[in-house]
Amino acid sequence: MNVTSKLYRSLIGLIYLVVSIYMFVPLNNAVSIGQLSMSIIFFMIVVTLTYQYKIKFKFDIGSLIWSVMFSFFQILNKSFAIDYSLSAYHNNFSEFIVQIMIGILFSYPIFYLSKLCIMQKLPHGSITTVPNNMSRNTRYWQVLLLFLFIWIIFLYIQLPINISNDAKNELQQFASYNQLIKLQVPLNNHHPVFDTMIMGFLFKVGKSIHNSFTFGILFIAMAQTVINAASFAFVTYKLFKSDVSRLLKWFFSTMMLISPMWLNLNATIVKDNLLVSPLIFWFYIFSQLVIDRKKVANLSLIVFFLLSIIISLMRPNTFYVVIVSLVSLLLLDRDKFFRFKIVIISLLTMLTVSGYNKVLSRTEVIPAKNVEMMSVPLQQTARVMRYHKVILNKKEQRIIDDIIAPNSIKNYNPQVSDPIKGSYNWNGKNSDFNKKFKAFLPVWLKLGLKYPKTYLEATYANIFGYINVIHRDSGQGQVLFTHYDVASQVTKSFSLKSDYTSPEQVNIKNNMAHQFIKILNAPIFNIYQNIGLWSWFVVYVFVTGLLHFKLYKRKMLLVLPALLTLGTLFLSPVNGLNRYYIPIFLMLPLIVISFKIINTKWERNV
Repeated sequence: MNVTSKLYRSLIGLIYLVVSIYMFVPLNNAVSIGQLSMSIIFFMIVVTLTYQYKIKFKFDIGSLIWSVMFSFFQILNKSFAIDYSLSAYHNNFSEFIVQIMIGILFSYPIFYLSKLCIMQKLPHGSITTVPNNMSRNTRYWQVLLLFLFIWIIFLYIQLPINISNDAKNELQQFASYNQLIKLQVPLNNHHPVFDTMIMGFLFKVGKSIHNSFTFGILFIAMAQTVINAASFAFVTYKLFKSDVSRLLKWFFSTMMLISPMWLNLNATIVKDNLLVSPLIFWFYIFSQLVIDRKKVANLSLIVFFLLSIIISLMRPNTFYVVIVSLVSLLLLDRDKFFRFKIVIISLLTMLTVSGYNKVLSRTEVIPAKNVEMMSVPLQQTARVMRYHKVILNKKEQRIIDDIIAPNSIKNYNPQVSDPIKGSYNWNGKNSDFNKKFKAFLPVWLKLGLKYPKTYLEATYANIFGYINVIHRDSGQGQVLFTHYDVASQVTKSFSLKSDYTSPEQVNIKNNMAHQFIKILNAPIFNIYQNIGLWSWFVVYVFVTGLLHFKLYKRKMLLVLPALLTLGTLFLSPVNGLNRYYIPIFLMLPLIVISFKIINTKWERNV
């Protein structure tokens, strides 16, 4: 390479560095260290791969289309991160065009390299490594002990254990059902009864060992920490036994071991904790079926079926993820016996879950509210009523008031629908809501036709955190849980002699939460926590696999459960919440392992 060529490539590299940094600068120019570090990391990855493997970028229509789409949504996100609207570009179209061009220049090399990677046109060594002696000699129990050692230390540091509002409600329901408290709190399937009973059982066991509310809570935390450590250690063990690149091995293993997200989750009583281990092992068996279903024994299929039921009962929207994922396995091959097995598992799962719900409906358990599934239309209507002088006749106004309490409109939160949907005066009968909502639909449609831009902004404000790569703090909950101060409520419910947490402990926990957030925004950690990044990864792999189905159907099927989960998040009541994203976080390392196996076992032979 002559001097002129070196200077030219250096100039291009310098331009790309400037573009990368500018891409992560917010419209208000208040760039954070986390954003700056992410821009540098992306720059280094692109430049390293380009120089190491002597990549020559050419015009590729597919990569250009992806870069345009990516740029468009990230530019929208920059505006919504300011005030949850498109106002930043009002009367400033030139800024919009500049931002789009910067986004394209930044993302085109990334999508071009991604295409080379997924189609295996990068040198083999870029995504693989031969396991070294340490990896070969590593035993599962050694990894498990490491997780237990680290996690128990951090569990102790965070004492007393956090109790989320949801968990507080579930414990009250269980304690009332088992007559452990005087209050009459009926079982409510808003928080799945199946989950409530498991959590309550663990609490009761702990309380029987040591007659103390605090120890009962601690026992739940200890149980979930041990169970989660077993499943995380399993994934880490599989990572080190695979020939995935060392960089990816250490990245995912380190993040699973010491990310504040998981350390904080262990020390918090919340329903999502009980979902972690079943989901990991469900997805592991699913990935094995995708890789080579002939090696999956019948016993594993039975376990797979049981896990399908368990995770469907623990998180109801996961039921749809499970069923669609099961049906997708029919696309693997034409073996009639395998298809028969999958159909049977699918039917039995649907029958079991529907039968369980049918039984619950005949008990005194209060059903889940249908209003919970209507966040989008309610948020759209609330935003219109909040920001526009809407003129409605008395009948139309009464119809809206029947669904959304008038005094709750002022509490409209663009990222959280709870203030609006929670205002509905629900009397335990979904039939009443269904009747009122049916009357509400024509009014909702009328407002949407008159204020389409406001409806669009309301919808996007409630989801953009899940696809925002630039602003990690655009959504809710950088760390899973700060301390929930439920001390007085718990004290009253369980007749405690003193508050569960003192004001001093609350301050310490809140300070600890701020430190956790700082770590999550630190380099490397902020890549792992960037849920927008992983959402684009999942969508890109799925679409690429769909467009080249014969070649990459297995990769497409592998990310399908993650994509379906992402779809449910778009309908969720909170924007960009890490807690809702847990299933995708859990699937990522197993997806990486499976991709490597598929590359070597199947697609090289095409």
